[in-house]
Amino acid sequence: MLKKITFGSTNLSDLHEVFRMESGETLDNRRARLFPTGHTEKETLTTSIFLASLSAVKEYREELFSAIGINKIKTRNVALHVYTEMASILKDRRPDGLVIITSGKHNPVIEWAAFVEVKVGKDSISSAQVEKYIEFGRDIGISNIITISNEMVTTPTDSPVVTSKRSVNLYHWSWKYLLVMASKLVNDQRVEDEDHVFILNELQRYLRNHKNIQSYNNMGGKEWRDSVRKINDYEPSQKIDKATLEILVSSLKQEEKDISLQLTEGTQYYVEVDAKEDRSCVIEKMLADKKVVTTPYIINQDKSCTFTIDIDFIRQSITCCTTQRVNTGKAQAQTSNLLKTLDRNGVGASDHILVKAIYKRNKSLNEGIPVRQLLEEKTHADPYSVLDKALGDAIKEFEIKTKDALHRDFQSPTNFVTRIESIAERFVQQVMSAFVA
Repeated sequence: MLKKITFGSTNLSDLHEVFRMESGETLDNRRARLFPTGHTEKETLTTSIFLASLSAVKEYREELFSAIGINKIKTRNVALHVYTEMASILKDRRPDGLVIITSGKHNPVIEWAAFVEVKVGKDSISSAQVEKYIEFGRDIGISNIITISNEMVTTPTDSPVVTSKRSVNLYHWSWKYLLVMASKLVNDQRVEDEDHVFILNELQRYLRNHKNIQSYNNMGGKEWRDSVRKINDYEPSQKIDKATLEILVSSLKQEEKDISLQLTEGTQYYVEVDAKEDRSCVIEKMLADKKVVTTPYIINQDKSCTFTIDIDFIRQSITCCTTQRVNTGKAQAQTSNLLKTLDRNGVGASDHILVKAIYKRNKSLNEGIPVRQLLEEKTHADPYSVLDKALGDAIKEFEIKTKDALHRDFQSPTNFVTRIESIAERFVQQVMSAFVA
């Protein structure tokens, strides 16, 4: 047992022995924290901690503001100024925060400004409250509002706020999005200053341990369960009532975004929903037409590395799918090259990953053969069972997919989230990682 520090030779890792720390206790447990948890989890203090971090870390603010189209943040001699609880004549028109971008060093000029409205926990953004800020903003020349809450949106330029008022720009950041973007910047080593890395790591720790900040982990309780059961008895073309559609669209839109954030956080890739527009109308139409909702995803913004997740309300199943081109050789060689790529990724014994060869005019022989079976056929002289010379000499593309029946888990508002996110991560790790450049 070390009893005394010897400068120049005692390792920091041995310090716990000097202070006789109990088994299981670490130095990290006693480390001074920039953002302590506990009483700081209230809305006002949470807002202050986030805005201060935004102001302190250049790469973080550039990442977030560029995503909403505010590219002024990257120009020379700009500064970000952040404030909380800005006063107005009327208390109910007092926003939670204010962010201002200025240019110039000696006599800064305001280039852009936005109010910030924040919610934590289960509280949702109030459209009525935001409309009061819109009116206040008109009076003083501010036409931008950033909302922050646990609610998910497809892109930061989307908004959970519904308003008929014009001449206002609404943006939204979910707390999970803010956490994942901080994590991504650090993991990608895109933050130059080590002190700024420390700040972002502290912000991540604070947000992860915040009892009122969470991922989207519930599809909507009893309303989800009742809606799923109702649709399960429908014919694919049967009309869905408006109230049921609203429940499902809201839940699905948030969950598909949460999947992208969970995948970005859980893998080494940047996974996004591959859609620029508001997904609400698209999801509603898919539910009305076939009762199957398809979400497209893109990895590292590479158009050759995309996949989809299908949620089938009739069969209560989840299908992940990607199409990949193999341009070397003819059908037999193309298939061998594909299998070599997949096998290098450690999926050789897989029965749940299916491969289908698609020829010109989208013709194919079958619905997919397990990777394991195709690898067993690799040593045979005969063509692979996914191939048919009558359909052509070369494969246009290969479809690779997994399909999982959720059964009762599909109806459970919490188990559904757990299962679909697990399925999505398995597909990215086992299949998509083989094709990421």
